[in-house]
Amino acid sequence: MRRSRLALGTLLLAALLLAGVPAAVPAAAPQDTIVLGTTDKITELSPENSYDYWTWHVFGQVSEALVQFKPGTTDIVGQLAESWQISPDGLTYTFRLRPGVTFTDGRPFDAASVKQSLETVLRRKGPEGGVALIENIKTVEVVDARTVRIKVKERDATFLSRMTWGVAPAHIYHFTGPANEYTKGRFAGTGPYRLVQYVPDQRTVYEAYPGYWGPQPRSKRVITVFYADASALAAAVEAGQVDVGFRTFNPEDIRRLQRSPRVTVLRGPSLSVRYIVFNVTAKPFGDVRVRRAVAFALDRDRIARNVFGGINTPLYSMVPPGLWSHMDAFPKRNLDQARSLLREAGYSEGKKLSVVLWLTPVRYGNTEPDAGAVVKRAIEETGLASVEIKTQEWATYTKSFAAGQFGMFFLGWFPDFVDPDNFLSPWLIESPEGLGTFLNKATSAQDKQYYNQFKQILTQAKMTADRAERTRLYQQAQRLLAESAILVPMWSNNLQAYAIYQKNVKGIILNPDMSFRTWTVFKE
Repeated sequence: MRRSRLALGTLLLAALLLAGVPAAVPAAAPQDTIVLGTTDKITELSPENSYDYWTWHVFGQVSEALVQFKPGTTDIVGQLAESWQISPDGLTYTFRLRPGVTFTDGRPFDAASVKQSLETVLRRKGPEGGVALIENIKTVEVVDARTVRIKVKERDATFLSRMTWGVAPAHIYHFTGPANEYTKGRFAGTGPYRLVQYVPDQRTVYEAYPGYWGPQPRSKRVITVFYADASALAAAVEAGQVDVGFRTFNPEDIRRLQRSPRVTVLRGPSLSVRYIVFNVTAKPFGDVRVRRAVAFALDRDRIARNVFGGINTPLYSMVPPGLWSHMDAFPKRNLDQARSLLREAGYSEGKKLSVVLWLTPVRYGNTEPDAGAVVKRAIEETGLASVEIKTQEWATYTKSFAAGQFGMFFLGWFPDFVDPDNFLSPWLIESPEGLGTFLNKATSAQDKQYYNQFKQILTQAKMTADRAERTRLYQQAQRLLAESAILVPMWSNNLQAYAIYQKNVKGIILNPDMSFRTWTVFKE
């Protein structure tokens, strides 16, 4: 037994060295170490100036929030708070904090910690961050050591969802960096792990915090290895170089590895969506008939079948299946209807609609050009349109659509927090410019009316706590979105919900909020 254990340790050490992990990282006890592989990247380790999945994943392993979604559900339960009360007017939240909690640097956690952390993040709000998600906070008041009172500026039924674990600005940190600059890793959390090493684009190393208030993590160490692309990640999993691979695999690799007796392929719930965005201030997309024609021409079934082998599935609403209030609001493909709308808009065989479809070739994997080609073909099958595909790298792409330089482009979304509002409001009333629709700058009378309607419906939905009434309003918004076609959903991005792992790995839970909790994972 001892010899076998030593051999396993030697093999793990070799794998880590090949992946760029230094020999200083212990590898002699493989049962205590989980190696996690991903193609995602970390941007900046400051909760006030980051807004991407894997950076927030890092915060999620080392820090916590007042509340969380109960693992495996969309029910909100306590985390650092044991309980809370909401005032009748919905403007005051009083949280009773968990006793006996410490930060990973040994500092005690209390109500003053909550006040200092939230106020620091709000004050240091960065241009690349997601602090706007919690900017409804008006004041944070320490009632006593275990009680904190948060007042909000406006009644908002999504407020608790915005304060959950997984929304990095809502986590509670003890900051150690200078007060006048972003923290960039200079903080301690209250989580089950502490980050002991970070080498950009190569690895992160976490070690279990022995003073953690909850159950100790099932593995004492987690090493994340960053891979250049999906093919490299799949090869590493297949070769046993990583224990778990998560985000993101190619469809063909998933199908192949599903037949492998050496690994387990697990698909979790997916709230990740892919869609087309129209800038309503850019010609010809200020004409709702053109947008609706594209929506009717879109061949979602062909995309799902030919590009993704059925792993990703057709999507007919921006609110994804599995989330309350979802409905299939958009129509199925109808080329005759698409042609009728284009002719009504003044196009013909001799005067075709000519448009550019923008996409980014790396951010969403190597299937993106194939998906773009299917969309191009589908629109051109009307016989009344021609589509040119152009690409930009992600860093430039985001700047371009936020500057209004794209008329029609692909984008993807996974939730900041689990609520239908987060799949509608950002593009329609909260950040129409930053997310490229420019609906708040609409020039046509019809689009101005759509903007006012969305503002009324979505604002009203946030003002009520009644789930049934909110469902009615969000379904009304989904029907209006199908009519206005400012966004056109294409497919549910199930690829991002797959974990592939070695047979001796246990404890993986894939959650509706698409978070990945490493502390439940262990090896038999």
